[in-house]
Amino acid sequence: MRNLYKNLQDVLEQKIKLYENFIQLLNEEWKCVSQYSYDDLQNIIVKKDDQVMQMQALENSRSSLMKKIAGDLKMKPSGLTLKKIIQLQDNPYRVNLSSCRKKLLSNIKKINILSNKIKSFMDYSALSLKKSIAFIHSEDEKANSPYEANGQVIEGKFQSKMVSVDA
Repeated sequence: MRNLYKNLQDVLEQKIKLYENFIQLLNEEWKCVSQYSYDDLQNIIVKKDDQVMQMQALENSRSSLMKKIAGDLKMKPSGLTLKKIIQLQDNPYRVNLSSCRKKLLSNIKKINILSNKIKSFMDYSALSLKKSIAFIHSEDEKANSPYEANGQVIEGKFQSKMVSVDA
């Protein structure tokens, strides 16, 4: 059982490092988005995708360990949480696992804040772009329309010329 707890601690420590790297990538992404640096943003997105794949693989390892621990404790895997493992009196890794849990929760909070900040900025930028395009389109329509807003024909806006076809 000690080995399972130790392995869980190792996985959680790896997860903490990945989350910290992901936070750095989100900060870089914010910088790229706020400075409208498209090429740099593309590089960050590739790095983020790689980090997400690593986090998913690590999560699979953690989930597998939790199932093994639940089996040894004769519990349902769905009912076993890190918090419950920390509360077990016979767990020699309680303090370390508790520390890992606190760091993970803090990192998750930072990731959520940064992600929401980036998403909000991008949503606002997209809305501004839509409004700008709509304004340009409406101004173009007004400029090319032979009618005023009240339905009257605008005089003298378009000139017409007659062309003679007689030679």
